[in-house]
Amino acid sequence: MSKKANPPPPPPVRGAQALLALGLAESALSVFQWSQLLTLRQGGATVCGVSERVNCETVWNSPFASALHGLFHMPVAGLGVVWGLVAVALSALYLVWARGGRPVRAAANGLRLTAAAGLVACGVFAAASASVGVLCPTCLGTYALTAAFAVVAFKGLPGAVLPQAGEWGETLKWAGGFAVAAYVAVLVPGAQTPRAGAGAASMAQAPLGSLPDYLASLSSEEKQAVSDALAKYRQDSPLPAAFPARRQYGPASAPVKMVEWTDSRCPHCKSLVEALAVIKQRLPEGKLSLEARQFPLDSACNFSLPPQLSDGSGTRCLAAKGQICLEGASDYWALREKLFEAQRSLTSGPAIMDILASGSVPRSQLEACVNAQDTQRKLQEDVAYAKQHELRGTPLVVVNGREAAAFPPFLTALILADGNPDAEAFKTLPAPRALQAHQAH
Repeated sequence: MSKKANPPPPPPVRGAQALLALGLAESALSVFQWSQLLTLRQGGATVCGVSERVNCETVWNSPFASALHGLFHMPVAGLGVVWGLVAVALSALYLVWARGGRPVRAAANGLRLTAAAGLVACGVFAAASASVGVLCPTCLGTYALTAAFAVVAFKGLPGAVLPQAGEWGETLKWAGGFAVAAYVAVLVPGAQTPRAGAGAASMAQAPLGSLPDYLASLSSEEKQAVSDALAKYRQDSPLPAAFPARRQYGPASAPVKMVEWTDSRCPHCKSLVEALAVIKQRLPEGKLSLEARQFPLDSACNFSLPPQLSDGSGTRCLAAKGQICLEGASDYWALREKLFEAQRSLTSGPAIMDILASGSVPRSQLEACVNAQDTQRKLQEDVAYAKQHELRGTPLVVVNGREAAAFPPFLTALILADGNPDAEAFKTLPAPRALQAHQAH
C-alpha cells in the first residue's frame, strides 16, 4: 500500500505582507508629493522648499522632470503612484494565491521585477537631482521605501531570484497587466497636471484681449486654482501704498497696480519673474503698472529676519541692492529678468555683478551704489513695505493694495478684469474649494 505524498508547505507570507505595507506607503508618499506639486503649480509654498539647497521644488521644476512629464503625460509623482499600485497589486495577488494554495511564483517574480525597476528609476532620479545641485527631502523618502522594498523582495520571498524557464510569460502577464492598468488609471489626472512653465507657455500662445476667452482656455485644474485664489483675494482688505513707487512698468493710471517682492535665490520668484515677463508682452497697453521691490532672505541686510537666517555669502543682499541701483536704467527690466534666468549660477558676488553690469550702467558705478547708505535705506523701505502685508515668504504679490496669489493664470485673469475680482466672467469658474467643502458639510 503506497503512502500518500505530503502536500508541500504553504509559501511564507510575511515577506509579501511587508511588501504590501511598503507599496501602500510609497503610494501615499507619491500622492502627497503630487498634492505638493499641484500647490506649487498654483503659486503656493510647499513643505519641502526649505532652502535653495534643500528644495523639492527645484527638482520638480527641472528640465529632466519636465521632459518625463511630457513623455509619460504625468509628473514623476504620478509615476511613483503607478509603481506603488503595481507593488500593492502584486503583493495582494501573492497573498491571495498563498491562502488559496496556488503557486505564487508569478507574483513573487513580478514583485522582484518591480523592485528592480524601482531601484533603476531611483538611481536615475537621484542622478538628476544631483545634477541640479539640490537635495529633495521627499525624494529621499521614496529612495528609502524603494530600497526597503527591494531588500524584502529579494530576501524575503521564496524561490529562485530570477524567473526560471517557462515562468516569464506568466510573470510578465501579471506584472505588465497591473502596470498598464495602473498607468491608465493615473493617466487622466496626470495629463491635467500643469508642467513646469506651462502657465507661462499657455499665456504666450493665448490671446489676452478678452477675459472670457482667456478663462475658457484654462484647464479645469487652472480654473479651480483661479477660483480659489479669487476667493482669498476678495477676503483681503486693501491697504494704501506705504511708499511711493521708485520705478514702474506701465502707466501710473493703469487700473491694475501690482507690486511684487522677490529674493534672487528663491525658485518661486524666478517662476514669477519669468511669467510676468510674458504677461507684460501679451497684455493690451495701459492695463498694468508694475513695481519690483526687494525682500532678500538674508538677515545681514534684512532687519525683519532672525539673525541666524544668513548663509554668510552676501549674494542675496548684493543682488537686491544691485537691482535697486539699476532702477534708473533704461534696461532695468531686461537686466532683472536676466538675473533671475541665471539664478542657479548666482553663487558669488562677481557672478551677480557680471550680469548687472552687462547693460547700460558701468560696473564701477554699480559697485559704488551697492555700498551707498541710500541704497540700504531703499532696501529697508522695501522690507518695511512688505511687512505691512505680513509677508510670510517670497514671492509676495500685491494687486491694488490686496495680497494676491503668485499664480500666473490668476494674475493674468485679474489684470484682464481691470482688477475687478467680481467681474461677470468669473461667474463661469467653479466654486472655490473652501466653499465646496462648507457646502458638503
